[in-house]
Amino acid sequence: MVNGITTLEQRQVMVQIEELIQSNPDYSGVREELESLQFIPQTDTPDYAIWVQPDLQILVMLRINLGGGYSGYRVASFEELAPVER
Repeated sequence: MVNGITTLEQRQVMVQIEELIQSNPDYSGVREELESLQFIPQTDTPDYAIWVQPDLQILVMLRINLGGGYSGYRVASFEELAPVER
């Protein structure tokens, strides 16, 4: 359990976001869905977007193409992005 959320709950939302992005070729549709899931835009420019869901500790990064589609994306937990100390 991470800050009151379960890893299972976090993974379920991450899978939901992956499916959403893969089934929606237009960024405006993805943006609306992320907002409805209480994601907060950290950066939303014509080139790339970064959205965060702090309660579930999920980060969504999208590289946006000219015309509104996207060329790549990543959905990750905060833990996955934390630097590894050696």
